[in-house]
Amino acid sequence: MSSHQHGTGNASSKGNCQQFLNPLNSAPVQRALFLALDDWTNGILPPPSRVPKLADGTLVPPLPQSGMGFPNIPGVTYTGLKTTRYLLDYGPDFYETGIATINPPVIALPYEDNPLNGPIYPSYVPKTDSDGNDIAGVRSPEVTVPLATYTGWALRAGPQANDGCEASGQMIPFARTRAEREAAGDPRPSIEERYPSFGMYYSAVMRAIDDLVKDRLMLCEDADDERARLLQAGLDKGVPPPSGNLPPQANVPHCLGQAAKK
Repeated sequence: MSSHQHGTGNASSKGNCQQFLNPLNSAPVQRALFLALDDWTNGILPPPSRVPKLADGTLVPPLPQSGMGFPNIPGVTYTGLKTTRYLLDYGPDFYETGIATINPPVIALPYEDNPLNGPIYPSYVPKTDSDGNDIAGVRSPEVTVPLATYTGWALRAGPQANDGCEASGQMIPFARTRAEREAAGDPRPSIEERYPSFGMYYSAVMRAIDDLVKDRLMLCEDADDERARLLQAGLDKGVPPPSGNLPPQANVPHCLGQAAKK
């Protein structure tokens, strides 16, 4: 899941972290994949993998930041923090026999990035777009039609500042207007600049949901709730309201056939 943290965070809380937690919810995609998994047992192949890859440049080293893609957002720290993984020394022939004669292995301090502890496995992270959202992976509609930057990582606040914030992610809202964005020095386009009309936002949300349904990554029974939730979120974050009432809620195109059968 692109730009998701482990589980779903509370977007009104920072917890022990520097930014608000990441509220993205993978449940609608998981429900679709449960059915795809069941279909697989009957010979129907699952949706193609979307994992980031070295081969296409969507999996990259965490540093430099410019290569990873994460933007320089005012008030947001990016360090490229990772946990170093070593090919540890468990004794002669351990990796051939599985018999450890040095256990636990000797660790030299400092622990991170210390070649005295053995060869270091290279670490890679998903490359982001200019908003800081992951390019590869299954992109939920919130990532395809964003109102914020969402990350699967976070850094601690307080005495342990800039240490990893456990399994938490971040939600970093876009400015509502161009003036607010420019005053803050934020490189990410504002809500006003992205979605100058409700119709533009509405159409983008519909396309994002329809694409997931088409690719068997969202069920039609979830599509209506997702659309209603996203449209309200857009209005709450500064998308211009429609003139008059909300437009009639049309079916997601790839759900039209299913609706006709009911």
